[in-house]
Amino acid sequence: MAFSLRNLKIRQQIYLVAFPPLFILLSASFLAIYGYRVAMQVNQSLRDSHESLVRGESVLRYLIEMYTGVREYALLRQPASLASYQEAAGRIPEELVALRLAESDNAAQVREVQGIEADIRHWQWEWVQPTVRTVQEGKSLDHSVLANGEKRMLALRKRMGNLFDRDKAENIEVLSTAAQMIRRLLLLGVGLAFLLAGVLLLFTRVVSRLITQPIHQLIAASERVRQGDFAPSLPPPVDNEIGVLSRSFAQMTATLQQEHAEMAALTRFSEMVAQCTSEYEVYEQVLHSLKERFHPRRVVIHKISAGDNVLEVAATYPVSQDGLKSWPVIEEPDNCKAIRIGRSFHVNDVTAEPLCSAMITPPSEGSYYCSPLIAGGTIIGAIRLEAAKDFWTPERERLLQSYVGGTATALSNIRLLETMKQQATVDPLTGLYNRRFFDEYARKLVALARRRSQSFGVVMMDLDHFKSFNDDFGHELGDRLLREFARTAGAAVRETSVAARLGGEEFALLLPDADVEVSRLVAERIRHAVARMSVASGTDKMLPAITVSLGVAVYPDHGESFDDILQAADKALYESKRAGRNRTTLYVAPGDE
Repeated sequence: MAFSLRNLKIRQQIYLVAFPPLFILLSASFLAIYGYRVAMQVNQSLRDSHESLVRGESVLRYLIEMYTGVREYALLRQPASLASYQEAAGRIPEELVALRLAESDNAAQVREVQGIEADIRHWQWEWVQPTVRTVQEGKSLDHSVLANGEKRMLALRKRMGNLFDRDKAENIEVLSTAAQMIRRLLLLGVGLAFLLAGVLLLFTRVVSRLITQPIHQLIAASERVRQGDFAPSLPPPVDNEIGVLSRSFAQMTATLQQEHAEMAALTRFSEMVAQCTSEYEVYEQVLHSLKERFHPRRVVIHKISAGDNVLEVAATYPVSQDGLKSWPVIEEPDNCKAIRIGRSFHVNDVTAEPLCSAMITPPSEGSYYCSPLIAGGTIIGAIRLEAAKDFWTPERERLLQSYVGGTATALSNIRLLETMKQQATVDPLTGLYNRRFFDEYARKLVALARRRSQSFGVVMMDLDHFKSFNDDFGHELGDRLLREFARTAGAAVRETSVAARLGGEEFALLLPDADVEVSRLVAERIRHAVARMSVASGTDKMLPAITVSLGVAVYPDHGESFDDILQAADKALYESKRAGRNRTTLYVAPGDE
């Protein structure tokens, strides 16, 4: 075939299936019309033959009547006998004309009729008229005249009989031919019907398969896609509706595969940032994911410094040689357009569109996208990506916003976790560590000191007469005194030391790698600093002098466990109070007194 059925449009394939029935219908119509025409021709031939027989019999009857009339007139010599002759002679021409018309489709028969007509005229001229004239003249007739007339009439009758026989033979031939033609038409019609029925069945199966097979393939492909397989087997490319559907399905599958890959990458990103324990880890993961997904020219992550209320660079890609030091601080966060309007924006052509006034080192070409980092309704920073010109399509913006939202959430969670940790380990009034953190850290310090064969000191501290102070001046001033004491004690020790509020006016110090002498000196430094401490009362009342009592114990001199050391320091503190307060007492074991 010069064309492929597979590439035909579905409508054309259906038309192709409909062609055999249409051809059968047209062929049947043609055969019916042709059969009807043959039947009509046979019928017309039969009618013409019948008409010819009728007219021939009339001619023959009139011819006999003519002969009988003339014969009677010749024998009886009565004029009345000529009446039948004259009547028959007047009707014969009409019958001959009708006979010629009936035989008009057969030239030989027409010529035969014309010959009979000529013979009748000759018979009339040569026998009838002379015989009638002889009788009218009264002359006698020879017997041979009548015999001659009868002989001529019999010859005409024989000729008419031959005409009848030929008509009958032609009718039989016409009927036989018609019967044969009808049988052939029936055989041809039946054979054509079977042939076209077979062709129709074949075409129907082929076209049905061409239509249903790719549809079944598409159904199977959709099931594979539903199960997560984005590379299913699709129907071969064809130039019809199935081909259009297959191409659309392939495009849809490619889009779904891309979206699935993006969702998987976004899910991995969310899992990774959720596992981060510091803001630095979050920044590194964000830079890695954005670089892998968007291939930007540059990424800059800003964070708002809560204490200074400035916008500073937290992380960049690529990292400059000077690191973050080369990035200046934006003193007013609202100068950043994304933070000011509280939503993202983009510039698709930095050479044609206005840039943000807070833009640090703006790109000379391409585009950029900037979005605030919003967590819990609070803006905590901003993120900017620089890319090629016209890079930021709506689809990329939506995808990037998912990364931005995940980043903001992760940073917010880490900050919330830090806040919770601080609340769980720090005393909210003084800002020192609480008893829980102090105990945990001390036990770790004991294990470390035991492993390294090191010593550490514990200093217990108690503000003198704090209950009376609190009763006389109120809780607000008492809290102020506690905060000031915490600040003073913290300033008097090293950064490696741990100061904690154990409860009320009782405080404690852990002094890593400190022996007895160092621990006592640190305690004395704190006592003197407290003696010099000044607390504003805010009233007309004079505040009494503030003093502190301290007890010192050292590991491993005063115990092998943290509980032992803590009890020893507490006993030393008790001794300081019993001895008059405002003093430092080093623990002395009972056997060493």
